Amino acid sequence: MLWAVHALQNDRSEAAGKHLNFPPQANTSSMDSPFAVFPWDIETLVTLMFTMPKSVSPPWLSQPMNVREFNTVATLINFLRAADEYDADDRVTVENVLKEMHRIAHRTFAWQRGWANVPETYRSLFIYGQGQSGQYFEEAYGLSIVDFYTVAFMYMSVFFSKPWTTAVEDLGFFDSVRDKVRPAERLLATDISDARRESVTLLWRYEQSAGKRLPIIYRPSYLRMRPMVRFSTEVEPVFIAPLPTLLLNRATVGLYYDIIKGGTKIRNDAGARFEEYCRKSIKAHCPAFEVSPPVTYKYNKNPVETPDVILQLDGQVVAVMECKASKLTFEAQYADNPIEDAQDGYTQIAKAIFQMWRFFSHARRKLLDFVIAEDAPAVVLTLDSWTLMSSELRNDVIAEARRMVAEKEPEITEEDQRPPVFCPLHELDHLLLISTEQQLLDGMKAAVRPEHDGWALLNVRETVVEQLQQQKPYAFDPADLIWWWGKLSKRQR
Repeated sequence: MLWAVHALQNDRSEAAGKHLNFPPQANTSSMDSPFAVFPWDIETLVTLMFTMPKSVSPPWLSQPMNVREFNTVATLINFLRAADEYDADDRVTVENVLKEMHRIAHRTFAWQRGWANVPETYRSLFIYGQGQSGQYFEEAYGLSIVDFYTVAFMYMSVFFSKPWTTAVEDLGFFDSVRDKVRPAERLLATDISDARRESVTLLWRYEQSAGKRLPIIYRPSYLRMRPMVRFSTEVEPVFIAPLPTLLLNRATVGLYYDIIKGGTKIRNDAGARFEEYCRKSIKAHCPAFEVSPPVTYKYNKNPVETPDVILQLDGQVVAVMECKASKLTFEAQYADNPIEDAQDGYTQIAKAIFQMWRFFSHARRKLLDFVIAEDAPAVVLTLDSWTLMSSELRNDVIAEARRMVAEKEPEITEEDQRPPVFCPLHELDHLLLISTEQQLLDGMKAAVRPEHDGWALLNVRETVVEQLQQQKPYAFDPADLIWWWGKLSKRQR
């Protein structure tokens, strides 16, 4: 039922109609429709199905659901939203409502961007699929990241047209990965009994950490770890993926959680490629910039690095950027106090701000040979949206950076402490597609104005800066990393 309603509202109504009766108005992909069923709500319903006991009332009080009717889904969604409103009565106040906006944004924005797209694919494979990171993944799981992505893509394609499948045997175009399908399935699928048990364990662990019951809409989703569920039958096992695009989530942004298991050396390897990608993307989409990597110099007899990305125009530094490749933990996204629950991550963000302020200070004191524009912004580039929709979080991180200044280098003046701009990597790529060099800089400068406190950089740029008449094409081709990408594109023409 949940697979069908998701298919119905993602332009696959013919497939959905085989499993679901629905009114014509429900055949829509518009989020504004009163018939809209959001994918994050479907994900929450699956999580509840995994974690709730199967028998919660006497049999004579149990009411069976007609899982072939859209009205059943509508009733469940209305119950879910009513339960959320009940939770929110105790949780949300005038004082903390902006933190609630931060949590809501994390729950919904990634779904709205999606994962089945070219930039997400190329970025993830560029950062995680090469070098020591790619080698670690292959040694740990018995297949390359490209092979893993290939199998996930293949299964997603199957689940776009039907909810159930046996283990894929007819690989057709992808026959060369035949011996990698089973290793990939071990990362993509789990038995229904294991899904229930692991979901309960996951919820228990996070509730123990939080010291309280988690709100119904902010509970950890086991589908992010295993997006396919396996059921045993008398003949052979069958699989279902109620939200098929989560297969690509697992094979792109989800790779981070595989890679960090490799320890500091592997994380640093992925972090270096994250920085390389940022410089490469900026130069490819805005070629007038001179894009420089960090330079090591001595200060007080100790080695110090300039920021990870230095942008220059006509010999003058017009922006500096510091890259932080950590991703948000579940606690950091949904905690009452994210700064406390993800202290290490937010400390790294504060450190990035401090490092850029130190660069401005050293350049002003002529310890570095750079000419810096008076209005050159300081930009924190991250893999995740660490301060999404929350001026309070941003102010807390800036306060921590100021404490670092007082402790480590009080010679950094107020003039050097330029207000930072926060930008996740996916947002930077989108900005580059819709901006000239000057428009990008103008958006960054406008982002630090008081009236834009808490705004996303992309929203600032779209609001206050002139728009390009036509969006630029994305500069990179996944065919450079995925052997079958170009061949498949030609076959589909």
